Amino acid sequence: MLDQERIFSVLELLNLLNQSNKIASKLLQSYYRSKKHIGSKDRRFISKSFWNIIRHRYKINWHLNYLEIEVTLEKEIMLELFFLNKDYCNNISKIKKLFILKYKEIKTFNEVDFKFLNDLNFHEFYNKEMPEHIFYELPKYLVESLKNGFKNEWRDIALSLNEEGFFDIRVNTIKGKSRDDIYYLLKDLKVPFRLTKYSPLGIRFSNRFPIEGHKLFKKGCIEIQGEASQLVALLLDAKPGMQVADVCSGAGGKSLILADIMKNKGRILSLDTNKKRLFKAGLRLKRAGVHNVERRLVKPNWNVRGLEKKFDLVLIDAPCSGIGTWSRSPDSKFNFNKKQLQDLVVIQAELLLKGALMVAPGGKLAYVVCSFLPEEGIDQIKKFKKENNLDFSEINLTNMWQDTIFLQNNVEYPFQNVNKSITINPVIHKIDGFFISIFQRKR
Repeated sequence: MLDQERIFSVLELLNLLNQSNKIASKLLQSYYRSKKHIGSKDRRFISKSFWNIIRHRYKINWHLNYLEIEVTLEKEIMLELFFLNKDYCNNISKIKKLFILKYKEIKTFNEVDFKFLNDLNFHEFYNKEMPEHIFYELPKYLVESLKNGFKNEWRDIALSLNEEGFFDIRVNTIKGKSRDDIYYLLKDLKVPFRLTKYSPLGIRFSNRFPIEGHKLFKKGCIEIQGEASQLVALLLDAKPGMQVADVCSGAGGKSLILADIMKNKGRILSLDTNKKRLFKAGLRLKRAGVHNVERRLVKPNWNVRGLEKKFDLVLIDAPCSGIGTWSRSPDSKFNFNKKQLQDLVVIQAELLLKGALMVAPGGKLAYVVCSFLPEEGIDQIKKFKKENNLDFSEINLTNMWQDTIFLQNNVEYPFQNVNKSITINPVIHKIDGFFISIFQRKR
């Protein structure tokens, strides 16, 4: 493909993103599947340009607004080329040639469309006049939340959300192969990978890879799952034969690893309000060879009638902003607002109370979100402790770590000066941002 054609593909993708409800990474995958003629070099160019625009959209649009220029997808592409593309940066004449297209059915640009480029200063992409939230590519309310949660580290965390995310898989030992076995069997891949630092079940790839097409994935020997997600499930110390409830189980990620940890013995009840997600979970469970999980569709206003004090472990994998995983889906911030956060906080608190009613005497209650915002993490736990301190006591997670992660992977507890309610810092720990707190019900 010529660069002109590649640029048109970027424009097409941005249009599709605006018109669909798909997340950008899924959209990109389906786009390439439908365009078999696009080669690997073309994909690299298109993907780089597309993600540059998504990751720097606040700044790109700020420059257009600063010059009082209408924001269009075409102009966003021009600014990506001017500021961020190593082959076109600061080269206006070269950029113009790209857009004076004569292909059939492709828009032709007139000279007037390029005049604003002359007013741009290549060296001032990170302009000193930019508001703080524009520089950090986040809405104002999220910048304030980060400041509240991380007094000294919030800047680094905000910047980390705009870096390219890592790609982890988990070995499913139910299929009879160890992590070392799988590591050896993946040697044929042309992408660097290594063992995960904390999780004894994980393997990390240097960049996203279409592992779904690999025979090991199709056989259920591996699953796509971030290391932080693996870590919080391992910390729960689930045992074979336990009665476990996975509340808000979604597509079954936590149920899958819990079944693995429990050696397919006992019972896991996976509850969710979304029929489509539960169906997807069923396909994953079948592929993984899991048979101790019962999926149950519940109504949005479900109650715990019949489930009171029935479970040795209740996991509340609560719906949340997902900000801890935004490095892999930076477009998520455009579809999330302050009202949604406020609504989620209410739902999370309700789920904690429902989950508490389901825990058997002496059993454990775990609250997990893939977020490091205080509103969704530590603030929820403070409120819960205030209302339930007679029935539940918070568990020391240093001890839980020693009994689980350390025994399996010989890795020391990495959360300094914190024994309860872990907030995972993606900058320090190099994994997704998560929050976990575990309680035990009094006997």
